[in-house]
Amino acid sequence: MPATRIAALSLLLTRLRLAPLAAALAWVGICGPASLQAATAAPAPLRVLIAGMAHGHVDDFLDKLKPDAMTLVGVYEPNDTTWEKYRSHPNAAHVTRYTDLARALEASHPDAVWAFSDTLDHLPIVRAAAPRGLAVIVEKPLAVSWAAADEMAQLAQRHHTLILTNYETSWYTNFAEINTLLGAEGPLGPLRQIYVQAGHAGPVKINVGPEFLDWLRDPERAGGGALFDFGCYGASLATWWLGNRAPTTVSAHTSQFDPINYPKCDDHAVLQLVYPDVQVTVVGSWHWPYSRKDAAVYGERGSAVTTDKRHYFLRSGTGAAVEQDAALKARDPLQWLAETVRAGRDPAGDPSSLESNLIVMRILEAARRSAATGRAIKLDELVSSPR
Repeated sequence: MPATRIAALSLLLTRLRLAPLAAALAWVGICGPASLQAATAAPAPLRVLIAGMAHGHVDDFLDKLKPDAMTLVGVYEPNDTTWEKYRSHPNAAHVTRYTDLARALEASHPDAVWAFSDTLDHLPIVRAAAPRGLAVIVEKPLAVSWAAADEMAQLAQRHHTLILTNYETSWYTNFAEINTLLGAEGPLGPLRQIYVQAGHAGPVKINVGPEFLDWLRDPERAGGGALFDFGCYGASLATWWLGNRAPTTVSAHTSQFDPINYPKCDDHAVLQLVYPDVQVTVVGSWHWPYSRKDAAVYGERGSAVTTDKRHYFLRSGTGAAVEQDAALKARDPLQWLAETVRAGRDPAGDPSSLESNLIVMRILEAARRSAATGRAIKLDELVSSPR
């Protein structure tokens, strides 16, 4: 557009009390398209340090790593055998491997740390990263205990940084779409019941790597067996769908169906979360005949039952269930997490948020205590330390 026409249009907009728009138009005209493009250029990729590679999900991360979202700047992995497994991966071959976490944080200059360690190491990783102002992303669950989670929250608050928890189900489009159907005025009506089933045939039967199996069935390093490994999914979904409300009480029963392969931990867990107006049943198990992470949600007027990552059956009243293909656009996990870290704010209401996962950890801690004592545990018994 010629400069004279831009000036005339800017004057008119100013007279119409649209001065901000006039100023923006004038700026574009003066600076030109090249300056506007530079001002809106995509941010630099997030510099990420991997802390630990004993978690099998590191495979998926390396496979999906996109240079426009995240750049891998280093790997902290003290175990030579574990590092040898991944060192030739195309997205890891070029990076420096460190055996000391403090040295890795100092030398690699990351923006964030992604922990693919055992769950026990989440806390020491946060202890090392948070004072440097670095965000930390961990694989679910957040911690091995409520005490560890509470300390992590204190560190995040003290050092003004983020701690995010990655759940596979956070990226399911049908689960996100169901969240939009909830509420008293939604098509399902006031929510009354949630059922979540999660798990697979067990880490031994599905042949997870030895470095993964070594800690996954050790309750000291994992928090528990199937209770923590898959019970956390139901706790996370309930917390998300109920708007970060905590249950009043939690009851749980754990079983050990296969003491030969899982001698130190549970391999099947049933949790009951009781709210004043809703009840939630979660079954986390290493004894399903197939892998599953599905849910059924029932309100006063209808229901939604998932079948995979995208589809669900929606039923209204006494009508027939109709299969739905979730219309919501899938979020890219790496892109979304990178944007969230750059924003620097806990993503309230999202299942990855620290706010949500502190509730999840209270639920898991209460479930573990309930299974050990045979009584329902009031969530009021688990309170945060002063911050």
